[in-house]
Amino acid sequence: MKKIDWLIVFLILVASFILLKDLFKAGLYTSHDGVHQVVRFFYFDQALADGQFPPRWAQGLINGFGYPLFIFSYHLPWFIAEVIRFLGFSIIDSVKYTFLAGFIFSGLTMYFLQRDLFGRLAAVAGTALYLLAPYRFSNIFVRASIGDATAFIFAPLVFWSLVKLKEKVGWKWEVLGSLSVAGLILSHAMVAALFLSIFGLYFLFSLPTVKNKISYMKFCAFIVLGGFGLSAYYFIPSIIERGNTRFQELMNQIFVGNYFAGINDLIYSKWGYGVFHSKEGAMSIQLGLIQWLVVLLTIIYLLKILIFDKKISAEKKKLVREGIILVILFIFVIFMMLPVSLPVWKMVSNAVFIDFPWRYLAVSVFLASLCTGLLIKILGKGKIILAIIFIISAIYLNRNHLRINETLPWDLSFILKLEKTTNTYDEYTPKWVKNEYIAENKPRVEFSGGRAGIEILKNKSNLLEFSVAAPESGVVRVNTIYYPGWKVFVDGKEEGIDYSNGLIEFKVGEGRKNVVARFTETPLRMISNFITAATLVLFFLPQLRSWKKQ
Repeated sequence: MKKIDWLIVFLILVASFILLKDLFKAGLYTSHDGVHQVVRFFYFDQALADGQFPPRWAQGLINGFGYPLFIFSYHLPWFIAEVIRFLGFSIIDSVKYTFLAGFIFSGLTMYFLQRDLFGRLAAVAGTALYLLAPYRFSNIFVRASIGDATAFIFAPLVFWSLVKLKEKVGWKWEVLGSLSVAGLILSHAMVAALFLSIFGLYFLFSLPTVKNKISYMKFCAFIVLGGFGLSAYYFIPSIIERGNTRFQELMNQIFVGNYFAGINDLIYSKWGYGVFHSKEGAMSIQLGLIQWLVVLLTIIYLLKILIFDKKISAEKKKLVREGIILVILFIFVIFMMLPVSLPVWKMVSNAVFIDFPWRYLAVSVFLASLCTGLLIKILGKGKIILAIIFIISAIYLNRNHLRINETLPWDLSFILKLEKTTNTYDEYTPKWVKNEYIAENKPRVEFSGGRAGIEILKNKSNLLEFSVAAPESGVVRVNTIYYPGWKVFVDGKEEGIDYSNGLIEFKVGEGRKNVVARFTETPLRMISNFITAATLVLFFLPQLRSWKKQ
């Protein structure tokens, strides 16, 4: 990198710290999901400490009966938070600074993408509008949606790989694309689905202009297979095992068709800290006035070139084609957030579940940023002035968005008591669980037949070891929700589990018994883990050898 690039990197870092300065205030702040995120990270951290790799089970949730949270909830934000935690920060601060890390790295990835495509000036302007979009601050300060915030890092990298592979440039773009697709999926699967839908359309629109179509299709298939392979350890169980839970019966009824944006909301909506469409103080879902202006100017300038410019250079033709694709994709994204798109959502809801159609805001911010860079690139005179106007206007229009609502005087122990599952509708509760059995905290182990001497020897999230001195034969109940993967061993021999009431129960004979209840990987999860490991070896080892030779 040149000195100017290092300076721009430094400015992105400084700007990020200034824009998100409220994250440095002590304690947690009011938000939609902030409490959820702190509790999730606490149990993710605990699972890793207990030897769960990858984490699957959160024992402390649902009144201590346990919950298969990390089979279904994203992982990558918590791995980032673990690095911050390792540096000595608290659980709460680690969560807050993960938002900051996502913001900084998303700015860096967008800058290097646009610098390569459009040049430094355009990249600075495009990156500024990527960071200075109202939704970025709403997502952090209002929603506290850490998965969405992390996904912003990887979208530019996937797009960069797609663009470079059209030119058949090196193995590193295949590897970067695969890693970035995996990063999207592991950040937030729903957001990944939205970005990948747009990248899929970009691929289709670009294919007619690619000289070697077979190679391009092969490279893109590599990216997709590599990304899904790397994330298979999480992605496959999260999809297939949903049938074990109440997810489908709850979520389609609640969400499909109920959370569309209005076009007025997307153009401008007042800044609030409440939930979407609440009567008072609802969160804003505006794209940003300057972002709208940029897309409008891009359309006008593209039309001007197509209609009035008689001679267009090959480079300009290429930029115009890219601009047309970006504008079409932007219009599609806006359409998908409006009520008129309901028939489309109904068609895809069984295959791909998206709770809020306005999550496409993340994609619209991405596309508006690319339009910014492209517009600055193809402009003649005045591009420096226009770039400055864009940046200053974006800063000014976000002046009231750069703050939290208020801090919360809650310590970690109090926050942990507030959460049942960290999911609003407890949708990943297994279907066979009876709510009356998990309504309140109970002893970790109980015995049905008279008094028994129970001694807990080890008590971890994925392992419970205890002894039972039973005066007679009876049933031992481990007050943990049964979920596939739990196994019980009595004196070293596996015992069958009865989970007719949703909990782990098994019979023991009279006398002293040593019992181990362990949460293990099922065959499906082991196969998924193997796919991830095999992808690392089969896809990337040959590329690393090639790199060493070079």
